[in-house]
Amino acid sequence: MSELLPLLARQPIFNRSMQVVAYELLCRTSHLNYADFNNGDSASSQVLLHTFTELSLESVVGKLKAYINFTRTLLVTPPPFDRRQLVIEVLEDQTVDQTLLDGLAQLKTQGYTIALDDFVLTERTRPLLAYADIIKLDVLQLTEAELIDHIQTLKPMGHTLLAEKVETYEMLERCKTLGFDLFQGYFLARPKILKGHKVTESKQAVLQLLAALHDPEVPILRVEQLLSQDPVLSYKLLRLVNSAAFALPRTIDSLRQAITLLGLDIIKNWVNLLAMANLGNKPKELSVAALNRARMCEALAGVMRNEKRQDAFFTVGLLSTLDAFMDIPLEVLLANLSLSRELSEALLQHTGHEGRVLDIVEHYERGEWEKIDWAFLDQFGISPELLSQTYLESLQWVSTTLDQIGLNR
Repeated sequence: MSELLPLLARQPIFNRSMQVVAYELLCRTSHLNYADFNNGDSASSQVLLHTFTELSLESVVGKLKAYINFTRTLLVTPPPFDRRQLVIEVLEDQTVDQTLLDGLAQLKTQGYTIALDDFVLTERTRPLLAYADIIKLDVLQLTEAELIDHIQTLKPMGHTLLAEKVETYEMLERCKTLGFDLFQGYFLARPKILKGHKVTESKQAVLQLLAALHDPEVPILRVEQLLSQDPVLSYKLLRLVNSAAFALPRTIDSLRQAITLLGLDIIKNWVNLLAMANLGNKPKELSVAALNRARMCEALAGVMRNEKRQDAFFTVGLLSTLDAFMDIPLEVLLANLSLSRELSEALLQHTGHEGRVLDIVEHYERGEWEKIDWAFLDQFGISPELLSQTYLESLQWVSTTLDQIGLNR
């Protein structure tokens, strides 16, 4: 891949049915000066050029739409990109003058979809509404009264309203009630607060299975018995181990064969994912995010020296999302699992190599480039370009793997 590979991450955008309909692409340059993350024109240009040429848009967002920030330079003199999957985001700090409006008019005539980012309705910004299809409102920036006022003004105009910075499921439900059409934020990685509700039988069954699997004394025969009790889980596991993800030299016909050939630790990790995904009350995107985090942690461990237990990094990445699947605080869940002290501390305190890698991956997912421990990565020869490449390769691997086991969107 190109040495100019930018730091590129994606954030899902959901409709009211919690289906992913688009991704916003987050990007910064990957120059060795890690503090230099504020060149908006350069970042937008690089993400556009790289995504649409070297990578192809489909490799990053599939068949869905991609929201990409357009700075003033790009709005006035846009590059010739395919408009079918692109949503142009107009940044909130643009000077609204006739030159900008003429640029938007040209984009509109060419058939592009236009979104106004972090929009606040004022006399200065009102002229932008004539060209916008989607209005993004920052629900953390605006007060409740301001949100209601904006919605009552904008909704009758026919605009699609997108709530951004939605941090919790409670906030998500409030935004649905207010009348938003689309939702973006980090609520997916958060547990729901279920006061006064008992844990469902399905979640209790999953917890019991995970507790048994992570018991360091559990015999292989017991693991086989536990898996055999769930025919759907067994089927998906065998389908997975016979897929290209493992590229085994012969077909695996039984759970015993799978455990013997791949090892108990690898089987545990995949059962973790399949069991959590089987809960069925969470958006499928959570399984995508969980597996991508696990794979990226594992891949980075593969680059680091003396990290022979790459499956432990996979485990940490995967189980870091367990609270979001189960709607129970992670510290409570881990108290019921027989994880090693090192893995538990990696999950709760981000200590040890596993925990530090998890911390880096989580910041990368959110586009928090300035919070990444670049000095730690530098010890292992992991450059910004390699980190970005690892993320993009993980996306591809996850997409292929989920297709093979029937968990694709």
